Amino acid sequence: MAWTSRVAILACALIVISGVYVVYSINGDSLDLTDRELVLVISDSMDGDVHEYEIGSFPAGTMIMVQHILEHEKRFLKVGDVISYKSQGSLFHHRIVEVNSDSVYVQGDNNHSTEKVYLPDINGKVVGTNVVLGHAASFVSNNFYLFLGIMFVLSSVLIVFAVYLPNKPKREVGYY
Repeated sequence: MAWTSRVAILACALIVISGVYVVYSINGDSLDLTDRELVLVISDSMDGDVHEYEIGSFPAGTMIMVQHILEHEKRFLKVGDVISYKSQGSLFHHRIVEVNSDSVYVQGDNNHSTEKVYLPDINGKVVGTNVVLGHAASFVSNNFYLFLGIMFVLSSVLIVFAVYLPNKPKREVGYY
C-alpha cells in the first residue's frame, strides 16, 4: 500500500475518532445517544460568569447536549442544573435557581429575572456543551453551499491521492 493511501486512511480514522470523542465529551462521558439530542443555542441568555456548577455559562452559538428526563426523574433536579423547557412555544435553556414540589424557577446566567416552569414543561437537562462544535454547525448552516464546495474539493483531492498516485509506474532497480 502506497504512503498516500495510508495517509488518507489515517486522516479518515482521525476524523472518525475526533467525532466520536466530541460526542463522548459533550454527552457527559457516554456514547449512549438514545435519550439525548443536540441543540444549537442561539441566545446569549446563558452567557454569564457562572462556573461553580457542573454546567457553566455558555455563549450563543454553543452546541449543547440535552438528556431527556422522564416525569418521575424531574423530582431529582436541583439548583444549578441547566434545563431545557418549552415556554410560549419556544425552547429555552436556563439554570434552576429554586425548586418546588410542582415547579422550578429558572434564570439565564445573563438575565436578572426569574421564570416559573412547571415540571411537565421540562424537556430535559443539559449534560454537556461544546463551543467549537456549535461554531462549526453555525458555519455549515449559514454557509451551506460554501461548505459543500469545500467538501467537494477535499473529496476530490482524496480521490486523486487514492486512485491516481498509487498507480504511477515504478522505476525498476537493476542494470541496463
